[in-house]
Amino acid sequence: MFAIISRMPALTRVAIYRHLIATGRAPSVGEIAEQLGRDVTEVERDYTELAESRVITFAPSTRSIWMAHPFSARPTPYRVESGGISYWANCAWDALGIAAMLGRDTRCVCRCPDCADSIDLSVSGGAVRSDAVIHFVVPAWRFWENVAYT
Repeated sequence: MFAIISRMPALTRVAIYRHLIATGRAPSVGEIAEQLGRDVTEVERDYTELAESRVITFAPSTRSIWMAHPFSARPTPYRVESGGISYWANCAWDALGIAAMLGRDTRCVCRCPDCADSIDLSVSGGAVRSDAVIHFVVPAWRFWENVAYT
Protein backbone atom coordinates (compact mmCIF):
# COMPACT_ATOMS: atom_id res chain seq x y z
CA MET A 1 0.00 0.00 0.00
CA PHE A 2 1.15 3.49 -0.80
CA ALA A 3 0.37 6.45 1.39
CA ILE A 4 -0.89 9.74 0.05
CA ILE A 5 1.89 12.29 0.24
CA SER A 6 1.05 15.68 1.68
CA ARG A 7 1.79 18.90 -0.18
CA MET A 8 5.11 19.73 1.49
CA PRO A 9 6.75 16.34 0.89
CA ALA A 10 5.51 16.58 -2.69
CA LEU A 11 7.45 19.85 -3.11
CA THR A 12 10.47 18.18 -1.53
CA ARG A 13 10.07 15.24 -3.89
CA VAL A 14 10.06 17.53 -6.93
CA ALA A 15 13.14 19.34 -5.59
CA ILE A 16 14.96 16.01 -5.07
CA TYR A 17 14.26 14.91 -8.65
CA ARG A 18 15.16 18.30 -10.12
CA HIS A 19 18.48 18.17 -8.28
CA LEU A 20 19.16 14.61 -9.44
CA ILE A 21 18.39 15.52 -13.06
CA ALA A 22 20.54 18.67 -12.95
CA THR A 23 23.56 17.16 -11.19
CA GLY A 24 23.42 13.38 -11.37
CA ARG A 25 23.66 13.12 -7.58
CA ALA A 26 21.24 12.97 -4.69
CA PRO A 27 20.82 16.15 -2.67
CA SER A 28 21.37 16.43 1.03
CA VAL A 29 18.58 17.52 3.35
CA GLY A 30 20.42 20.83 3.81
CA GLU A 31 20.58 21.49 0.07
CA ILE A 32 16.85 20.92 -0.32
CA ALA A 33 16.03 23.00 2.77
CA GLU A 34 18.07 25.89 1.38
CA GLN A 35 16.56 25.55 -2.08
CA LEU A 36 13.00 25.56 -0.71
CA GLY A 37 13.66 28.16 1.99
CA ARG A 38 12.55 25.72 4.69
CA ASP A 39 13.91 24.50 8.00
CA VAL A 40 16.17 21.42 7.87
CA THR A 41 13.98 19.67 10.46
CA GLU A 42 10.91 20.07 8.22
CA VAL A 43 12.76 18.65 5.22
CA GLU A 44 14.04 15.74 7.34
CA ARG A 45 10.40 14.94 8.15
CA ASP A 46 9.60 15.11 4.43
CA TYR A 47 12.45 12.70 3.66
CA THR A 48 11.09 10.30 6.26
CA GLU A 49 7.57 10.52 4.84
CA LEU A 50 8.90 10.00 1.30
CA ALA A 51 10.86 6.94 2.45
CA GLU A 52 7.82 5.52 4.25
CA SER A 53 5.83 6.05 1.03
CA ARG A 54 8.55 4.24 -0.99
CA VAL A 55 9.38 7.30 -3.04
CA ILE A 56 12.99 7.29 -1.84
CA THR A 57 15.11 4.69 -0.09
CA PHE A 58 17.68 5.55 2.55
CA ALA A 59 21.18 4.11 2.44
CA PRO A 60 21.61 1.46 5.16
CA SER A 61 21.97 2.96 8.64
CA THR A 62 21.64 6.54 7.33
CA ARG A 63 19.06 9.16 6.49
CA SER A 64 20.76 9.86 3.13
CA ILE A 65 19.07 9.09 -0.16
CA TRP A 66 20.28 5.83 -1.68
CA MET A 67 17.56 5.46 -4.32
CA ALA A 68 15.00 7.81 -5.80
CA HIS A 69 13.70 5.52 -8.49
CA PRO A 70 14.87 5.25 -11.19
CA PHE A 71 18.04 6.95 -9.88
CA SER A 72 20.66 5.50 -7.58
CA ALA A 73 22.79 7.81 -5.46
CA ARG A 74 25.55 5.19 -5.41
CA PRO A 75 27.56 3.81 -8.34
CA THR A 76 26.03 0.74 -9.97
CA PRO A 77 26.83 -1.29 -13.10
CA TYR A 78 24.21 0.85 -14.91
CA ARG A 79 25.79 4.21 -15.70
CA VAL A 80 23.55 6.40 -17.84
CA GLU A 81 25.01 9.43 -19.61
CA SER A 82 23.06 12.30 -21.11
CA GLY A 83 23.64 16.00 -21.66
CA GLY A 84 27.15 15.80 -20.19
CA ILE A 85 25.87 14.37 -16.89
CA SER A 86 26.35 10.84 -15.57
CA TYR A 87 23.55 9.14 -13.66
CA TRP A 88 23.40 5.78 -11.91
CA ALA A 89 20.45 3.49 -12.41
CA ASN A 90 19.51 0.74 -9.95
CA CYS A 91 19.00 -1.84 -12.71
CA ALA A 92 18.53 -2.20 -16.46
CA TRP A 93 14.85 -1.29 -16.17
CA ASP A 94 15.74 1.89 -14.27
CA ALA A 95 18.34 2.80 -16.91
CA LEU A 96 15.46 2.95 -19.38
CA GLY A 97 13.38 4.81 -16.78
CA ILE A 98 16.04 7.51 -16.54
CA ALA A 99 15.90 7.94 -20.33
CA ALA A 100 12.12 8.24 -20.15
CA MET A 101 12.27 10.70 -17.26
CA LEU A 102 14.87 12.88 -18.98
CA GLY A 103 13.02 12.77 -22.30
CA ARG A 104 16.26 12.87 -24.25
CA ASP A 105 18.86 10.55 -25.74
CA THR A 106 20.91 8.56 -23.25
CA ARG A 107 23.91 6.26 -23.42
CA CYS A 108 24.10 3.19 -21.19
CA VAL A 109 26.37 0.28 -22.00
CA CYS A 110 26.48 -2.33 -19.26
CA ARG A 111 27.27 -6.00 -18.80
CA CYS A 112 24.85 -8.89 -18.63
CA PRO A 113 24.91 -10.06 -15.00
CA ASP A 114 24.63 -13.67 -16.21
CA CYS A 115 27.16 -13.99 -19.06
CA ALA A 116 29.03 -10.63 -18.89
CA ASP A 117 28.29 -9.81 -22.54
CA SER A 118 28.05 -6.11 -23.32
CA ILE A 119 24.48 -4.79 -23.51
CA ASP A 120 23.64 -1.44 -25.03
CA LEU A 121 20.63 0.07 -23.23
CA SER A 122 21.09 3.44 -24.92
CA VAL A 123 18.04 5.34 -26.09
CA SER A 124 18.05 7.43 -29.25
CA GLY A 125 15.06 9.30 -30.61
CA GLY A 126 12.85 7.68 -27.98
CA ALA A 127 13.77 4.13 -29.01
CA VAL A 128 15.98 1.60 -27.26
CA ARG A 129 18.86 0.65 -29.56
CA SER A 130 19.20 -2.86 -28.17
CA ASP A 131 17.29 -6.04 -28.77
CA ALA A 132 18.32 -7.32 -25.33
CA VAL A 133 15.77 -8.91 -23.03
CA ILE A 134 15.54 -7.77 -19.42
CA HIS A 135 14.90 -10.63 -16.99
CA PHE A 136 13.66 -10.09 -13.46
CA VAL A 137 14.71 -12.76 -10.99
CA VAL A 138 12.15 -11.51 -8.47
CA PRO A 139 8.52 -10.87 -9.47
CA ALA A 140 7.56 -7.19 -9.39
CA TRP A 141 5.07 -7.70 -6.55
CA ARG A 142 8.00 -8.79 -4.35
CA PHE A 143 10.45 -5.98 -5.24
CA TRP A 144 10.00 -4.14 -1.94
CA GLU A 145 10.84 -7.20 0.15
CA ASN A 146 14.45 -6.28 -0.65
CA VAL A 147 14.52 -3.37 -3.07
CA ALA A 148 18.34 -3.30 -3.06
CA TYR A 149 18.47 -6.83 -4.45
CA THR A 150 15.91 -6.39 -7.19
